[in-house]
Amino acid sequence: MITASLGGAALLAGLALAGFGAGLSAWAGVRRDAVLARVGRRGLYAAAAAVVLASGALEWALLGHQFELAYVTEHTDRSLSWPLLASSFYGGQEGSLLYWTLVLTVLGSVAVAAAGRSGVRLRAYATAILAALAGFFLALLVFVVSPFDLLEITPADGLGLNPILRDGGMLIHPPFLLAGFSSFAIPFAFAMASLLAGRYDAAWMAQTRRLALVAWSLQTAGLTLGMWWAYHVLGWGGYWGWDPVENVALLPWLATTAYVHSAQVQERRGQLKAWNLGLVVGAFLLAIFGTFLVRSGALVSVHTFAVSDIGPWFFGLLAVLVAFSLGMLAWRSRSLRPERPLESPASREGAFLLQNFLLIGLVAAVLWGTLLPLMSGLFGAQRVVGPSYYERVSGPLFLALLLLLAAGPLLPWRRAPRGWWRSLAWPAAAALLALAALALGGVRGVGLLAFPVLAAAAVTSVRGLRPLPWAWRHRRVYGAYLAHLGVVVVAVGIVGSHVWQSQRTATLAPGQAVTVAGHTLTFDAFGARPGSVSEQFVTLTMGDETLQPARAFYPGLGGQAVSRVAIRSTPLEDVYVVLNDAAPDHATVTVFVNPLVTWIWAGAAILVLGILLGNLGSAVPAAAPVRARVAAPAT
Repeated sequence: MITASLGGAALLAGLALAGFGAGLSAWAGVRRDAVLARVGRRGLYAAAAAVVLASGALEWALLGHQFELAYVTEHTDRSLSWPLLASSFYGGQEGSLLYWTLVLTVLGSVAVAAAGRSGVRLRAYATAILAALAGFFLALLVFVVSPFDLLEITPADGLGLNPILRDGGMLIHPPFLLAGFSSFAIPFAFAMASLLAGRYDAAWMAQTRRLALVAWSLQTAGLTLGMWWAYHVLGWGGYWGWDPVENVALLPWLATTAYVHSAQVQERRGQLKAWNLGLVVGAFLLAIFGTFLVRSGALVSVHTFAVSDIGPWFFGLLAVLVAFSLGMLAWRSRSLRPERPLESPASREGAFLLQNFLLIGLVAAVLWGTLLPLMSGLFGAQRVVGPSYYERVSGPLFLALLLLLAAGPLLPWRRAPRGWWRSLAWPAAAALLALAALALGGVRGVGLLAFPVLAAAAVTSVRGLRPLPWAWRHRRVYGAYLAHLGVVVVAVGIVGSHVWQSQRTATLAPGQAVTVAGHTLTFDAFGARPGSVSEQFVTLTMGDETLQPARAFYPGLGGQAVSRVAIRSTPLEDVYVVLNDAAPDHATVTVFVNPLVTWIWAGAAILVLGILLGNLGSAVPAAAPVRARVAAPAT
């Protein structure tokens, strides 16, 4: 009871403080008053502190098995280990909203505190927008879906966590992905603040680009960890199924990828101002739209929450944000004209613009495939959009992006001089060598087309990384090449595992074997582990190695069964075994041989490392001096 009262009071106080900070900061921006702006920022900081207190109260209730709270009862039981108890914080709808608010207020406070060189008005308006967004989430948590609701009767135990979530991936994937979604609000706030303040200089661009990279990096980690979790837990041999919720998580990532590249054109050439603002705004609107689809129950997915009362609230927020953003862009449209025209399509800025068009084309294609079943269902003829649609549509676009990755960094700014194509000699030679080797090796189809392009992109990236002593002094360029190399490594893993995957399902008696892609697995023995969570497993031998795929059964959760996949990983391939059915006299297993999957995880790590290297320690330009209203000293 005390925990519920403390958490509820903290949320209510946070709502009041966020409202105070939003109103006062907006007024400070209008008046250019540095003192009022400082007080408004403190309102946001205090709201963040209140959310931290409420989050601590919920964690205390989860770890202490306080089943008088409905949220604790619905998402935990006494059998959970303490790490899984702690991760139940974001395992349900109310807790995930509180986690979203926690990230928004804490990272928003850090961003505002670090923006001291951005000027009074821009900083004040950004604070107002962040506080207003925090106020929206806090209002939901106070009045609509509170995680501190009490039960009339306290049960002896809880209902437990979904079996799929009882995995180590629960500790790493949801917090990164939710933090990514939430943090897209921060560059959006600074973009809108720049429109309100009439500021489009280098200080705004550097600040917003850095914040967008933080959100982009969190989302990259969240998407990659989600792929890893699906690969290790769901037992279907893959890592990306074009699930609707996977798609809505990918959309803001694609839009932000476009922005972090086209922002360089504005920094260097004063072009694409309106386009860049539109990308920042679009990424956040896509994040809110995806959240609406997930929370409203409109999409059917293993990731979605049950139908709840907050879907209309998010739809209303989305409508307000769309109207506000479009109104601001229209109001400032004359000020957003480019300082100089595009001189030549054959230039670095031309390559960035083409890359942006391809990425927005991907956004449109994925969004259309995600919404088509929902829209067609409204007219009584629901269409099913499967992975084949996304592969056919996105494959050529991704291939074109990889071609740009090979050629774009070699183009100069403004216009390419005569003979510029000679700089393509190294990537072209790599592509031809790869094509010849693949053709001689008997490779046909997608691999014969994709791997030469990847070889060219890899050569361009590696040649950009050559002068190591030069790296730290020009770490932004060096980090970009390292990130590009990470993209190439990820693409090699995706193409290799897609083109060369082998699969076979077999029912084996003891002593019998199944052979897949040159690997022979022999059924040795059947085993069982009794307990509150019982397991059936089989022992398979593959040469000198032993694999033990299993199935776990949860009697307390309606007898749900979860696969325990056995994976033997090497840098070149994974042997991936799923147990479908087992008894002492037989075992039915599905064996996948997935080439180059480990390259996906390694490439994602290289990608994030490149982003961090390129942006750590670089200073944000100072804003132009702004005359501020300051109280006169006492006589």
